[in-house]
Amino acid sequence: MSKKTKKDKKPRPQPKPNRQISNSMIKTMKLLGPRHYLQHAREYPILGCWIMEGWYEAGITPVVVAREQEPGKVMFANYMVDLTCLGVKDAYTRTDIPFSRFERSLPEMCNEELEKCSVELAHEVIYGALEFAERYGFKPHPDFEAQMADMMLDMPDAHPRVDHVAFGRDGKPFYMSGPYDDERKRKFVFDTLMRTAGEGNFDFIIGLGRMLDALDGDDF
Repeated sequence: MSKKTKKDKKPRPQPKPNRQISNSMIKTMKLLGPRHYLQHAREYPILGCWIMEGWYEAGITPVVVAREQEPGKVMFANYMVDLTCLGVKDAYTRTDIPFSRFERSLPEMCNEELEKCSVELAHEVIYGALEFAERYGFKPHPDFEAQMADMMLDMPDAHPRVDHVAFGRDGKPFYMSGPYDDERKRKFVFDTLMRTAGEGNFDFIIGLGRMLDALDGDDF
């Protein structure tokens, strides 16, 4: 029997390429979602900060802090800040927003009365309001941490407080109920102030606030 030549040999079957994504790659891809960017927000440069015109007289204002996520893309947080009593009343964050879209939406986020402010002022208003509210027993809105709006800010001691913003009214808490504050909320605020500030050491008014839809994240 003659030996088979090389040409007579059948080619060995080649292994099929593995088109499945490895677990390590999946984990890496998941890390690059909104949560990843928010967790690492302080590593991205601040693009700018905005506040509502007449914010000090109003006593309540949206504050927007935006960071450059990548060229042409923005991540930001919008805080509804009550300087006179409750601190951060609401907050939301967004990532992967085209800069042009963010720029168009800024006036709506600041109640159509937009004013650019320094990074120092934005942090002083937010952190100062939080500290004032905490002194009288009020915690920030749950979304401040749940939406990681706290991570969008630099650390409390990162910027000097050069504007010397005063909180409260005439040195004491001043609460004016807003359009979404029901009787239960008003009672909670009143009881808390009675316990922490004491009778006669705060002002309490039931009325409609100026802010209605300035903090509405549904548009994004």
